Amino acid sequence: MNFSDKLGSMDFLKFLMHSQQLTNWRSTGGPELMYIVLSHESCDLDSVASTLAIAYLHFRNRGIFKHKILPVLNMLRCDYASKTEVKFLLEKRSINAETHLVFRDDVPGDLLQCSRFILVNHHVSPFHYCSEEVYDYRPYQCEAARLPIYCQRIMHPMRSCAAIVTERYLSRIYNSSNVQCLFVFELLHAALLLQNNFFEYTLEQLSEMRDFHMLLYLEKQLGILDMPKRTILRDTLVRAMFNLDELTLPQILRREFKLMCAKNENYFVRIAHCCFPMAVTRFISYEFAEQALRELGAENKLNFIMLLGTSTQQKGGLGIKEIGIIPLDALRAVGDRRLFDHLIINLNAADQPLLSLEPYRGLDFMRGAFFIIDECNIKFYDILSLMQRIIYDFISKTI
Repeated sequence: MNFSDKLGSMDFLKFLMHSQQLTNWRSTGGPELMYIVLSHESCDLDSVASTLAIAYLHFRNRGIFKHKILPVLNMLRCDYASKTEVKFLLEKRSINAETHLVFRDDVPGDLLQCSRFILVNHHVSPFHYCSEEVYDYRPYQCEAARLPIYCQRIMHPMRSCAAIVTERYLSRIYNSSNVQCLFVFELLHAALLLQNNFFEYTLEQLSEMRDFHMLLYLEKQLGILDMPKRTILRDTLVRAMFNLDELTLPQILRREFKLMCAKNENYFVRIAHCCFPMAVTRFISYEFAEQALRELGAENKLNFIMLLGTSTQQKGGLGIKEIGIIPLDALRAVGDRRLFDHLIINLNAADQPLLSLEPYRGLDFMRGAFFIIDECNIKFYDILSLMQRIIYDFISKTI
């Protein structure tokens, strides 16, 4: 690490430490504004690295206005321990929750009401009405996200948000201060690797991937240019991800958690998506699994819980290999029975993505349905997007 790298890394840590003090900021009605840089609810490595990186980029390129920049991880502070690979990677660079990170429940309600937002790794948000920038690689959902006309949408067809943010650091327009920070680049590099299944693709495929070109740029800065070093980092991240020994069952459920809601005049549904690096069949085999699921359901007033189990593949990549759909009211409501059938039929019929589901026959747990996914590289966001389409289709046809 050269002298300029040290200065940049120290400045980044100071920025994060100062961010915690901003939760006490109050608007005086002057020209100074608060910008909250808000991550996706899943708070996976891609989301966390991108949020911290884009917040720091804005902080260093504020120009004459000097607005406040507050990065916020969109999860409860008590759930941070469940993000084992995120916690491992941040603590490796002396970034810890107590002194450097701000979580959703750290931010007072009145500060949320008077702030403007920069949404990272998502664009469907309760704060869409006052969002000024969006960074996301998914297609724009105009019905679910009513973004203002003036909101800048940085929504490129990539495979990770980290790649989009890396491009921002490369831009002379958006990085006029030429911000270079070793810590930030390491976070983005790890996020790119993990989000892209460690780039287990052919050379022809890699040549067309913008994510891979951003990875090469970061490796040029970091000096990580050979496959053995990538493999070491991959194995380290995977071990950290699958190290769940110190987590409780409720923490595992909230590890990668997304609440999806939909309603019409006659029906309102709330479905939780819980993704974790463990087989679904293993999770439900624990003695207190049903209790943990029912507590999560009561806490969030859920109709259904979808369990998604992530596993490693032969080449070292990661993908969701098991699905479980659990009805919380034992399908007593007519609407829930109809939606349950609708979910099963459409998940089996889906081709974007193709899941090739194989049912676990004879598995009786909370009247749920459980499947093996016989396809590679199925990600959390793939399932979220598919489920959103299936649920909205049901809601639009159910009067």
